[in-house]
Amino acid sequence: MSISPPYPYPVSNSELISAHSLIKHFEGGYFAQTVAIESTRPRPEKTDTDTDPDNDSKVDNPSVPRSRALEGRVQIPSGPGAELLSGGRSQSGEEKEKEKEKNRSVTEPKMDATLIYYLLSPDSYRGRMHMNLHSTFHLHHSGRALYTLIQPPSLSPSSSSSPSQPTIHRIVVGPNPSLGEVTQLFVPGGWWKASEIPDEDLLLLSSPEAERSGLKDKIGCLISEVVVPGWNPDQHQFIDEDKLKATWGGQPGWEQYTKYIKAPEGLVYPDK
Repeated sequence: MSISPPYPYPVSNSELISAHSLIKHFEGGYFAQTVAIESTRPRPEKTDTDTDPDNDSKVDNPSVPRSRALEGRVQIPSGPGAELLSGGRSQSGEEKEKEKEKNRSVTEPKMDATLIYYLLSPDSYRGRMHMNLHSTFHLHHSGRALYTLIQPPSLSPSSSSSPSQPTIHRIVVGPNPSLGEVTQLFVPGGWWKASEIPDEDLLLLSSPEAERSGLKDKIGCLISEVVVPGWNPDQHQFIDEDKLKATWGGQPGWEQYTKYIKAPEGLVYPDK
């Protein structure tokens, strides 16, 4: 008798890793960055006409107006996801240098957004708890994962009445809204976050039929993550015991979250 996964999982973990060229993530799980969007303010060309960067009269495509929200900046996407609309052709080194020179900035480039695939599998089923200072959007593709989210008390709307207590949410990203699962999860900057395959899903792997059914390859969670402004190491930090204690203001309650400080026993995650 075969055993089925607890949700539709049309593409196996091994196929997902191969198809999307996923590699091990330092938080746990697997990932691949597919798009990064930088923006720059190009040097205005010296002409007899108005060279105001906000002037729409001189643009690469005069049929497309410029967005005032960009304040004259030009967005430049890169990565395999950005190549889809260019026929999948990567720029040569010479072409990249020409593009850089064309969009040579009078100000430092800004990373506007980054997009990654992120996969949890039984081989790497729990991520280390961390904080991004930038906002993160989580978009469900398949499987499900439990997210533990902790808002430090200084940011909590109720912090004036209970300043030593954080706000805690446990949310399942998955395909079944009737079970309270969500297919989109927005996490503001400044929250502690960890994701994991739910215990009840991992318990299915202890069934005598699990190996015969290939269940290990059909349990997990694939999402996309968008970080705005784009991800960089300076806005990311891992939690540790001191930070956990401080989040609870020295009061009890933090102890149950210590499992998110390190990789699960027997697993090794790459260095950041």
